[in-house]
This record gives sequence, structure tokens and C-alpha cells, in this order.
Amino acid sequence: MHGAISSIPEELLEHILEHVVTPSVHCSTTRPPWHMTRPAPTLSADVPSPDASRHTHIAALLVSHTWIRIATPLHYRHVVLRSARHTSLLASTLRANPDFGHWVRSICVEGVFDGLEDVVAMCPCLEEFDMTIDDGAVSTATIPGGAPGPDVKVMNEKLLHFCASFKKMTSLKHLTIRKTAYAYLTLPRTTLLFEKLSEAIAEWKHLKTVDIAFRFSPPASLTQFTAALIAAPALRTVCTVLPSVWNSALLEICLNPGLERIELSSDIKITDTHLYLNEARKHTRLFDLIRTGTPLVRPRAHTMTAPRAPAAGPAPSVDVQTAQAEKPDAGTASVTDNALLVRTAPGVRRMSAV
Repeated sequence: MHGAISSIPEELLEHILEHVVTPSVHCSTTRPPWHMTRPAPTLSADVPSPDASRHTHIAALLVSHTWIRIATPLHYRHVVLRSARHTSLLASTLRANPDFGHWVRSICVEGVFDGLEDVVAMCPCLEEFDMTIDDGAVSTATIPGGAPGPDVKVMNEKLLHFCASFKKMTSLKHLTIRKTAYAYLTLPRTTLLFEKLSEAIAEWKHLKTVDIAFRFSPPASLTQFTAALIAAPALRTVCTVLPSVWNSALLEICLNPGLERIELSSDIKITDTHLYLNEARKHTRLFDLIRTGTPLVRPRAHTMTAPRAPAAGPAPSVDVQTAQAEKPDAGTASVTDNALLVRTAPGVRRMSAV
């Protein structure tokens, strides 16, 4: 068996191991408001560790020296950080192994974790960043007097450390922004995060795609973010969820002269008679960008006969039988003419049909 595995070309083995060791890059934090978080079970001999599922996709690293040489860069290519502990552990690993940071191409972070700044600082080739804005429930705690409690100060410091990582993503090309159910855009915490993100976008010269994975209806406090997208020199694609009602956010973003497409997503098929699209149709460039990036379902067409070309004058009415009598076939005589000849020919006896 060992000989059979060793005979597999490394290119093919690399392609196979990529599907094994690469974790899911889709963040799973976003849940409906009614979702109740299940309490974590107490660890015991009968309860598997929370990291048990993680062992399934790193088991390939333990097969042989060849496999670990091939699979380790693949394992660090797409990083998913689901907790602050995961973030700090990754930072420690990258400090001990600086070469690992050069393999990282995308990071998906499922919350605002302050250790992200240390991670990004050691990933100079980062191209994709998928972030989830949480509501920061702990940061809303206050002491009885109304002044911010110690938890607020701690959370604000963590938020600033998290935002400090943005400007270190100098090679970023693709940005995805998600948010939890209660992370409202009007919250001061969310507003501060978008302000820092806007400042970073102004310095990202290679940003091509921005995916806003929620209905984007920004308040007045987020105008700086919209302005940053308008000025992004390499921006080509903007993705977001189809708005329920009209707002001018995408209309403003399409002022970017380099923008090529706007991709709208929805749980149902998008028809060009949607309330938002009816209003967007009034703006030529916006609607053209939407049609380029979004497949639209046209309503059922009502077919009708094409009108005929008008005649030069009224056509005279001609009796069909008269016309046929006037223009008999050149090769054969008509039945009437033959009968007439039989009746009138001299010396021909008239025969009646039996």
C-alpha cells in the first residue's frame, strides 16, 4: 500500500490533499435573531473535545513526511478563526514559524478579535479577508452611575486593535463584510469599525471585489465608507443582498468609473419588476451594472403578431373561381372545359354517368 501511495504524482496528491486539509471558508456566525446558542458541554471522558472535528482535516499531516511537506502550505492557505483563542494560538504559531505566514492567502474571522492584528502582520501575501461584525454585547454594560464600565473600555481597546489590522493588509484584493443579527449599522461600535475600514480602503490599491453580505442601507454616519468605495481605483465588482426598498447607496457607489458589475443576491428569483429594480431602471449606469452582474428573470412575455407593411392602394376584389377560370393550368385543361368539349363536339354521343 505504501508503494502505491508513493507512486502518485505530487501534483495529483496536492490537488487531493487540498480538499482534505482546507477548512470551510464560509463563516457560520450569522444566524437569525431567534437562534438560541446551545451551552457548551462539560468536557469529560464521554464527551468529545470541541476540537475533535478539527482533527479530521489535519490527520493527513500525520501520514508521512511527504504528506506533511505537501499539505502544510495548503493547510495555512485559507485560515478560519472562530474565536479569540484560535486567533491567539495562530499568532503564536506564526511567530515560531515565520515562513508559515507567507502561505496565508485568505483569512475568515467570525468576530472582532483583538489578536488579529498580530496575525495579519505576519501574513504579507494576504489577498482575501472575510470578516463578521458582531454586536459586542459585553461592550454595552455600564456601571450604575451611567458611566461606561470596565468591560466597555476593554471592548473598545479590542475593537481598536482589531481595526489596526486593516492597514496592514497591503495586498488585499477581495473583501467580504458580514454582520450578526443585532450588529446594527447605527451602533457607535459598528460606525467606528466602518470608519477605520474606510480609512484602510483608501490605501488598498489592489482591492477588486467588495462583498457586503447583508442588505446595505447605510445611515448618514457611513457616508465615509461609501466615499471610499467610490474612490477605490481597482474596484471592479460590488456584491450585496437585494435591498427591499429603494436607497441610494448603490447609486452613489456606481459613480466609481472603474466599476464593471453589481451582483445582487436574494433567497428568491430576482425579476426585473422588483420594487428596487423599478426605481433603479431610472438610472442608466446603475441598471446596466446590475444587469451585467445579476441574472434577472423576465416576466412572462405577451406575444403579438407583427404588423404588415401597408399596401400601395386598395386591392381589387377578385372572385377566386373567376381567376382560376381565366388562368387555367398550361399543361392540362380544366374539368369544365373537357366536359364542354365532349358535349359540343359533332358526332360525339352524349354518355350519362352510370
